[in-house]
Amino acid sequence: MSDNSCKFVSVLVTSCKGGVGKSTVTANLALALARRGKHVLAVDCDFSNRTLDLLFGCEDAVLYDLCDVIAGRAAVADALLADPRAEGLHLLPAPFLGEDEPSALLDDAFTARFGEVLREAAEATGADFILIDTPGSAEALLTLAAQSADMALIVTGHHPAAIRGAEKTGLLLDSRGVPGQKLVLNRFDIDAVMDGRRPGINAIIDMTRTAILGVIPEDRGLELGQEAGKLYTESAAKNTARAIDNLAARLCGESVPLFAGLRRLRRRRLVER
Repeated sequence: MSDNSCKFVSVLVTSCKGGVGKSTVTANLALALARRGKHVLAVDCDFSNRTLDLLFGCEDAVLYDLCDVIAGRAAVADALLADPRAEGLHLLPAPFLGEDEPSALLDDAFTARFGEVLREAAEATGADFILIDTPGSAEALLTLAAQSADMALIVTGHHPAAIRGAEKTGLLLDSRGVPGQKLVLNRFDIDAVMDGRRPGINAIIDMTRTAILGVIPEDRGLELGQEAGKLYTESAAKNTARAIDNLAARLCGESVPLFAGLRRLRRRRLVER
């Protein structure tokens, strides 16, 4: 775990299941926290499928990455990218590596240096929060990132395989000693709950055995917008944008009802079905 000497909170954004929107949640939550006045560092630890630079729309600006800093080829300041959409929002990008290469990197020197680099980046950016975006399958990288985590957000989609993956992720994080695990239900299909095709909130909590921190509705606009480097303030529907802001508020310790500010929802049925 981080020693919190810089007074930041390190948040693992993770799932053993790929395709559930971990990077989407990381990028948009980072912006939402920054818009609340927090200094936020988003760290891309998905070495075989880096995505955060695309979602932030800064892929052409990447000169150095996390691995360059760890290997001593660049200083932390050289690799950090500032996002103009909010003061205090920074990205530390991942390298581009093949499927088999990440595990080869994780020798003792790399492992020891990883936590140090996160602390250096936190100091350089004055970070209140570090959001660590992890891969869906590389267990060695997830284990490494877990060592620097103060808490974890387990991201799940609304389909059975994703929900089962969230349960597995919780068990894995338990074995790695990661505290403060919370569930983020991404791409929540409201219509499918109302007509009985998908489970409601309480059922998903029971299946994953994890307390829920936020629900982000299915939103095609958000999905299309991120392909052009647009985050939720530029592309999401009002309910989706409010859901992301609510998630950030809860992460900051505020008591916000699950569907606060979301309009035209039959809240009780969505929870109890």
